[in-house]
Amino acid sequence: MASNKHAQIRYKVLDDCFSNFRRKFYFNDLLERCNEALRELYGEDHTGIKTRTLRSDINYIRSRASEAGVEVESIDDGNGFYYRYSEQDFSIFKRGLGEDDLAQLKETILMLQRFKGMPNFNWMSELVVKLEDKLDLRGFSKSVVGYDEIKSYTGLDWFQELFDAIINKSVLHIQYKTFTDIVYDWTIHPYYIKEYNNRWFLFGLNEEQSTIYNIPLDRIWEMEQIQKEYIPSDIDFETYLDDVVGVSVYSGEKENIRLKFSAHRFPYVTTKAIHQSQRIVDNDNHIVEISVIPNNELEALILSFGRDVEVLFPESFRTRIQNVIRESYEKYFPVQVDCTGDNYLCTVKQEDQP
Repeated sequence: MASNKHAQIRYKVLDDCFSNFRRKFYFNDLLERCNEALRELYGEDHTGIKTRTLRSDINYIRSRASEAGVEVESIDDGNGFYYRYSEQDFSIFKRGLGEDDLAQLKETILMLQRFKGMPNFNWMSELVVKLEDKLDLRGFSKSVVGYDEIKSYTGLDWFQELFDAIINKSVLHIQYKTFTDIVYDWTIHPYYIKEYNNRWFLFGLNEEQSTIYNIPLDRIWEMEQIQKEYIPSDIDFETYLDDVVGVSVYSGEKENIRLKFSAHRFPYVTTKAIHQSQRIVDNDNHIVEISVIPNNELEALILSFGRDVEVLFPESFRTRIQNVIRESYEKYFPVQVDCTGDNYLCTVKQEDQP
């Protein structure tokens, strides 16, 4: 790392010398300038560089400059060879963007354009317009990357206000409305915003419950900042969700959950893991294991695989999935009330149905 830093210092010194047409820099001048810069930064005891390193540095800058159509000239004036760029005031550190850079920037701007017109995202619209004008990208509208988005999603209306509250360490009074129209009043100290499955969630301390809540933005009914001392958190929310699928962190210990997939689905699961802890236990029998705290999101994910997955253990989670499947089965197939046995379902014969 130190040698790389040394190189960057030398490159900057040489770049300045090559772009300065007011004086001539001979090879020994360049060597002395580089070593002066290194001694100034690292002390007088620094040994500096030798001629071989300087020649290598010059060749490196030559290759960088040539990418912009500029040469590092060595000119013989009778007293020796001095070095400079073929264009005055050129710098490899002020180069224009290459085609690859422009392509990436164009795609980034197209991604940012998804936010234009959203409530509280006027600053994004202004930023996009400035970038389009600066980089001459106006009229470039064909995207080569697609993103999931739900245009009817209402939660983003609160995004900017929540973002500002987190940055400014402001306390919020939030009215949370459930899907059954029950309204809760909470005092929230906001810390983190997270997207999962096309929904956004606010993580913060619920002062009334003295615990961390995750609040779907689309269930916020009313919100306002209140004058109250902000309680900071020492939680690293980048790792807070490491032990779960989704955004719900329940009390409890991690469990090793073993899953057996169909031959058809197994390749998909191995290329897009269910969780970062996933490991293949038995490749031939298509078995993987994850280590997580079970939650509703995990349950929903397992059920989304349908017939392509079987929970092998732990028994508690297997039973949990069994019960959901049983309830679903009963909605589609009538079940005899007087069936014998607890572990299977008995369908009513067609002639027995009323």
